[in-house]
Amino acid sequence: MDRSFLKGFTVYRNGTDPVFVAPHCGPSFETPTIRDDNSDTVASKCWLKTGGTLVFSNMTRKRIWGIDLNRDPPSKELALKMYPEFMADKNREKLKRFRSKYAFVARNSADYLERLKIYETFWGTVGNLGSVIILVHRKFARLKNYPSLMDIITFEGKGVDMETIKGIVEQINKKYGKKFKSVANDYKKYVMLESRRIVDRITRIYNEFSLGKMDAEYRMFIEQDLNAIKRFAEKSAQEELTNNFNKKTFLAAAKSALKAKVTPEITLENFFKGRKALSVKQKFFNKQFLIIEAEVNAFFGYWHPGLAADIIVDIVTMLRGAKLYKNLGIKQTRMEDFL
Repeated sequence: MDRSFLKGFTVYRNGTDPVFVAPHCGPSFETPTIRDDNSDTVASKCWLKTGGTLVFSNMTRKRIWGIDLNRDPPSKELALKMYPEFMADKNREKLKRFRSKYAFVARNSADYLERLKIYETFWGTVGNLGSVIILVHRKFARLKNYPSLMDIITFEGKGVDMETIKGIVEQINKKYGKKFKSVANDYKKYVMLESRRIVDRITRIYNEFSLGKMDAEYRMFIEQDLNAIKRFAEKSAQEELTNNFNKKTFLAAAKSALKAKVTPEITLENFFKGRKALSVKQKFFNKQFLIIEAEVNAFFGYWHPGLAADIIVDIVTMLRGAKLYKNLGIKQTRMEDFL
């Protein structure tokens, strides 16, 4: 096995393809939820099963302290302009808009060039390691993501043929259906606990749980969960929440939604479309590459990382065996080629 500790990330090699990448597995600087916890666990288990290459970020994705490798780099002017905004941490809506698009801020020109070099080296390395790329992320075990245990992202059909992956996901859900049912109760408990965490955090910040008092970012989180409540909760719980929105009625409605007889499953771009960092991924959207993203539910990645890895490996194996990808060129890049 080869390994290389590069600035900002680490590469392990035991063969060439596939290439498993965890771009958000760096440290949870300041807040625990800033890290894609257990994305590294799942990615490493995949790699141990298949061989190939494993790439881990070792930086926080907090813009002021590190780099979010799944966003596009800002211009130098914008990065310098936004640095004091992030230091002040007051205009949360402005910071949210920046985070949704851009990878980092910088305190000066030298800082900007250093971060940009790390960013470009990371994606350049990933692109030179192999032809089959699997990006592994963690998604929150929130109500809005229920009942998805894992969302497979094709970048809206740019990274892999949509009809091919649809058939594969259907086969995966049939193959693992019994196992999904066996974890359903624990999954629901985990989602309920996460709902309580979010509600308690919002209540601590604003001294009450009210849509009118929340800023735009938190309000968006709750509205996303409300969409799931509308889909799954009993009408009586929904009406009580509508008539008297508070912490108690929201959690009661969430509990009602989780009582619905819905089997957990693997989904296909149900909640995510892979629209982040598209400029840097454009080079992968051609016949020389196969690229997908796996958004692994936090519950699944923590309690059942081996099962999550089995599913990802099955999907990759089936894709590589599909007629469209049988002749995919496999690169034979040596570690020395990108050092």
